[in-house]
Amino acid sequence: MRALLMTLVLTTPAGLPGFAAEALATAQDAPPSITSLNAQAKAIYETDPAGSLALAERALAAARTAGDNRGAAEALLYVAFGRRGQNLLGLAKQAADESVQLFAALGDANGEAQGLTALGLIEDDDGHFAQGLDAHLKALKIREQTGDKEGLSYTYNNLGNAYLGLGEYAKALEYHQQGLALKIALGNKLSEAYSHHNIGQVYFAMGDYPKAREAYQRGLAIREAMGDARGIGVSLNAIGAVEAKTDPAKALNTYNRALALRQGTGDRRGEMATELNIGDVYQRMHQPALALAAIRRALAIGDQIDAPVMRSTALKALAGAEAAQGDYRAAFQHQQEYEKAHDEIFNRENTERLQQLQTAHDAESQRRQIEMLKTEGQLRQAELAHANATRAALAITVVLGAASLVLLLMRFRLKQQSEARFRAQAAELGAALARVQTLKGLLPICASCKKIRDDNGYWTQVEAYVSAHSDAEFTHSICPPCTELLYPEYALRQKQEQAQ
Repeated sequence: MRALLMTLVLTTPAGLPGFAAEALATAQDAPPSITSLNAQAKAIYETDPAGSLALAERALAAARTAGDNRGAAEALLYVAFGRRGQNLLGLAKQAADESVQLFAALGDANGEAQGLTALGLIEDDDGHFAQGLDAHLKALKIREQTGDKEGLSYTYNNLGNAYLGLGEYAKALEYHQQGLALKIALGNKLSEAYSHHNIGQVYFAMGDYPKAREAYQRGLAIREAMGDARGIGVSLNAIGAVEAKTDPAKALNTYNRALALRQGTGDRRGEMATELNIGDVYQRMHQPALALAAIRRALAIGDQIDAPVMRSTALKALAGAEAAQGDYRAAFQHQQEYEKAHDEIFNRENTERLQQLQTAHDAESQRRQIEMLKTEGQLRQAELAHANATRAALAITVVLGAASLVLLLMRFRLKQQSEARFRAQAAELGAALARVQTLKGLLPICASCKKIRDDNGYWTQVEAYVSAHSDAEFTHSICPPCTELLYPEYALRQKQEQAQ
C-alpha cells in the first residue's frame, strides 16, 4: 500500500510540468469554434481532465468535419492528456501518436515536438521508460534543430524524469540541471520551480532525503513568491512525503497545509491524493480510525470525480486499514471492490478502444463506399463516352457511306452521259465516214474540163460534185503557174516585190 501511495505522491505532480507551460500551436485558419474548444480544453486539462477531454473530443470532431488537420492535431494533444488523466494509457498513446503524425504531415516541427512530448510522458506513466525516453530524444532533436530554447528546457526536464524511471539517477540529475540552467537563463520562474521539484524527486528516489527536501523547499519558495497556490500545494505534498520518512507528526501538519490549499483552489484530484497520504501517515502513527476516516474522505472524492486509478488505490488502502483493525469482513469486501474497480479500468479502456475501432471501421467503410461510387461514376462516364464515340463513328460512317453513294451515283450518271456523248460522236463520225466513203472508188472525170460524171450519167463541175457529196465548201483562187500563164505582168511584179 505504501508503495502505491508513494507512487501517487511522486507521479501526480510530475510529468505535467514539461507540457503545462508550453504554448501549443493554434490553428490560424481554424473556425473560431475549434480554436475556442481547444483553448478551453488547454485551460482545464490539469484541473479537470474529464472536462478537458470532452471539450477536446468536440474540437476533434469539428476539426475532422471541417477538414482542419491543424485543429485536429491540437485537439488530439488534449484528448491524449484527458485519457492520461483517466489512466486510459493505451488510448492516450493512440491520440498522441496521431497528433505527432498530423503535425509532421503539416510540416509543423514545434507541434510534432509537442506531440512527442505528450507521447513520452504517457509512456513514462505506463512504466515504459525506454519508449518514453525514445520519444523525448526525438523531441530533443527537433528542438535543437529549430533552436527552441524554451522547448529544450522542457525536454531536458522530461528526459530527467525518464532516466529517473529507468533508475539512472546520474543522468536524470544531469538533464534536470541542464533544464534548470536554461529556465533560469530564460527567466521562466514557474518552470524553474518545477525543475527544483523534479530534482527533489531524484534525490528522494536515491534515498537522499535532506537533498530532496532542500530541492522541494527551493521550488516552494519560488511558488510562494509568485502566489501560485496550486503549485504550493504540490510542493507541500512532496515535502510531507519526505517528512513522513522520519517525522510523521510533522508530515501530518504539512499535509494538512497542502490539503487546505488544494481545497481552496478546487484541486479535487490533489485533495484526494493528499487525503490518501494523510491516511498513510495515520497508519504509520498506529491510528487506524483516523486513517480510515481520511481514506474514506478520499474515496468519497473519487466517487465524485473521474479518477479511476486513485479510486482503486483508495479501495485497496481502505481494505488494508480495515484489516489492520481486525475487520476482515469489511476488508474482504473492499478488496473485492478494489479488484472490480481495477478490472473496470481495463474494461473501460477496451470498450473505448473497441468504440474507436468501430468508428474507424465505419469511416473506412464510408470511404470505400465513396470510392466505389466514384469508380462506378467513372465507369458510367467511360461507358457514356464509349457510346458517344460509337454513335459519332456510326454517324461518320453513315455520312461517308452517303457521300460514297452520291459519288457513285454521280459517277454512274457521268458515265451514262459520257456513253451518250460517245454514242452521239460515234454516230456523227459514222455519218462522216459514210459521207467520206461516197467519194471513194473510181470517179469518171473529163481529161479536158475536169467535170465528173455522177451515178445518173450527168457531167458536173468537180466543186459542185464534192459539195454535194461532202461537207466541204469551195472558194476560188489562182495558182502561181496559172498566174504566169494568164497574167504574166502581174506575176512578174509579184516576184519583184517578194525579192525586195
